[in-house]
Amino acid sequence: PPKQRRHARKQPRERATEGKPAEVVLIEIQSLAQMEDGSKLSGQVLGVLEAKGNAVTLTNGPRTLYGKMQDLPKPLVLMERTGRSEPYKGDPSRQTAVLKAHGIIRRKAIFGQRPQLSV
Repeated sequence: PPKQRRHARKQPRERATEGKPAEVVLIEIQSLAQMEDGSKLSGQVLGVLEAKGNAVTLTNGPRTLYGKMQDLPKPLVLMERTGRSEPYKGDPSRQTAVLKAHGIIRRKAIFGQRPQLSV
């Protein structure tokens, strides 16, 4: 299979394919992750995610995490609240939230070791 290269963030990443829902990969880091300047992780680029078969790496500067890709037992859907609502089954007295689906999560990249430094 071809090598995949993505910028990894704390949140799952997505890749759209024409006619199909976006492919989203969940990233699981089994250690402490923090920014050097102490800023929040949310919305920050964690590095470049590369997948080749079941082997994955997450590289940020001289640090590289090595991990493995694993299929989830049950797929998950990545949803976002839109802040909008609409009548439930046409009844204006009952409102339901409108959600936006970003994609389906079928796999996760698991990183269980400390990063390796490359000099």
